Amino acid sequence: RVGAAEGVIRTERGDAIPVVWLDRPLKRNALTAPMIESLCHAVTAAGQDPAVRGLILAGAGPSTCAGVDLHEFATGTPQTMRRLIGLLAEACAAIRRCPRPVAMAIQGHCFGAGLELACACDLRVAAAGALLGMPEVTLGIPSVIDAALLERHVGLGRAQELVLTGDPITAEQALDWGLVNLLAPADGLLEACRRLLDRAARHDAATIGRQKRLVADWQNLPLDEAIARSQEELAESFVDGLPQRLSQERLNRR
Repeated sequence: RVGAAEGVIRTERGDAIPVVWLDRPLKRNALTAPMIESLCHAVTAAGQDPAVRGLILAGAGPSTCAGVDLHEFATGTPQTMRRLIGLLAEACAAIRRCPRPVAMAIQGHCFGAGLELACACDLRVAAAGALLGMPEVTLGIPSVIDAALLERHVGLGRAQELVLTGDPITAEQALDWGLVNLLAPADGLLEACRRLLDRAARHDAATIGRQKRLVADWQNLPLDEAIARSQEELAESFVDGLPQRLSQERLNRR
């Protein structure tokens, strides 16, 4: 947790899919440096908990995240911005490295750093009418960190449209572009996230972690190396006997 004046990151447990909340609703969950640091710790802790099967990121109140708090930029220096962006990069990396599937519940506004966090997630569910955007250019700064994933989500032309114009798109347009997986009513947003995560969380946790590592390899390694790595991962999955047991059970049901 961090001080209430700067916002709070809180983890709501209760089942195998906890919710990590950005809890600063009066500021549309605008991120301060302490909030970003706390978020990184919360995601890392959840990923290390064997009872956790999936994770939801959400924002308290009507908006998910308005981005970085403008006070951070208004008083920023090159030195403070290097620290802030370094913290945000660590938080995004913690989400990507989490061995459990992570979904972002998007409502209201999801701008800038908020959308970067969403891009780092495995899955995204948006409420109808939500707005998603990268407005950094309107503040005289470039979009960075996991905005680099936008091209992979929506293609180069659409990614350039987002980061060069600074204009937001609606949740409906984001669904059409492939940036979000599905739409849900605002009052059913978390439940829709849970249902989507359940479809992954029902499977063996180690297998899901292995698959997430391979998805990262597909993004970060040359094609031949990624293919070679995947072959080794498949062979290693037979060490504990799980594929053999599951395959035999399926044969027995025929």
